[in-house]
Amino acid sequence: MNEQTARNVLLVQAIESSDVKRQVLSDDDRVYASRSANELAQWEAADKKSELTPALFLQKRSEQILKKLEERTPAFAKFNAPTNWLIVAGFALPVGAFLAGIFLDRIADPHRVNLLSLPLLMIILWNLTVYTVMVAGSFSRTPRIHRPDQGFLGRMARLSIHSSRKIPQTLTSAVSRFAVDWMLLSAPLTAARAKRVVHLSSACFAVGAVVSLYARGLVSKYQAGWESTWLDADKVHAILTGLFMPASTLFGLPGFSLADVAALQLPQMNPSGGGAAWVHLYAGTLTLLVILPRLLLSSAAAWTERRLSDDFPVDLGQPYFRKLTQKIGSAEPVVLRVVPYSFTLDEVRDRGLTAVAVMVLGEL
Repeated sequence: MNEQTARNVLLVQAIESSDVKRQVLSDDDRVYASRSANELAQWEAADKKSELTPALFLQKRSEQILKKLEERTPAFAKFNAPTNWLIVAGFALPVGAFLAGIFLDRIADPHRVNLLSLPLLMIILWNLTVYTVMVAGSFSRTPRIHRPDQGFLGRMARLSIHSSRKIPQTLTSAVSRFAVDWMLLSAPLTAARAKRVVHLSSACFAVGAVVSLYARGLVSKYQAGWESTWLDADKVHAILTGLFMPASTLFGLPGFSLADVAALQLPQMNPSGGGAAWVHLYAGTLTLLVILPRLLLSSAAAWTERRLSDDFPVDLGQPYFRKLTQKIGSAEPVVLRVVPYSFTLDEVRDRGLTAVAVMVLGEL
């Protein structure tokens, strides 16, 4: 089942499990939802010429129950409404990063290409640091996911459905429970979604910086130069050679000598030193070290996100789901083994054990 279906099914599970006194959903509501879901699932399966699966039955049943609850409790309808802020953030953050990259180097001299441009160097250094941390993290053990504070998430969930006397306390408690469980279950999907947005935003930030370099070159004549209190021409040449070598080799960009770098040192730089070659070197380096890797990482995260969203993992072997799906003839057989210790299983105990088994696993 997909993400939305899994969310609906697990939300209904939390509500029914919490509503032991049938204050939110009566027995008639549950029986009617199961009967209607069975019919709808059979019709859809027949229309698609496929088998009736537990997932399809649970999907139709959860839709029936949630629709009934939304009609009875408008505040719950607001909570259960689809959230669009993730979609908005996934679009707004890359766009904002692109605009930030465009205006990044406006603090510098608009008529000069600084060979030691701090903003551009920081973009490259930061991304190389991120790659290093990611590679190191891939060799470490997977961190344990600790259960978050249910009280905090519970309060947030209660705020999301509004404090109203018309909302049963049982429903509020169920939503609080679901908020915690869903955050844990959807953590891999949320992580993939966040990685996709972060990597795409980082790529857009670097693209904005490159666009700004070339766009300003259309209306201004660049002069290349550099200055430093602690670095001489030899050190600057060594730094720039190591920095630009990958892009220069891969894209066939012209190189530079120590004499070229020394001639561009401020304030006695050669006024004939053009900045176009250095713009190409920086643009090629940003493309090779930032834009392309980040786009690849974003694409990998997007693939993981799509896979988890289309096939969200839900354990349908839980007793709750088994009891619901056994009547449609699709529950897998289960074996309950009891080993008595130091006593004989008489008839009374056997009936009690059978009652417990039916309560937990459904009819045998």
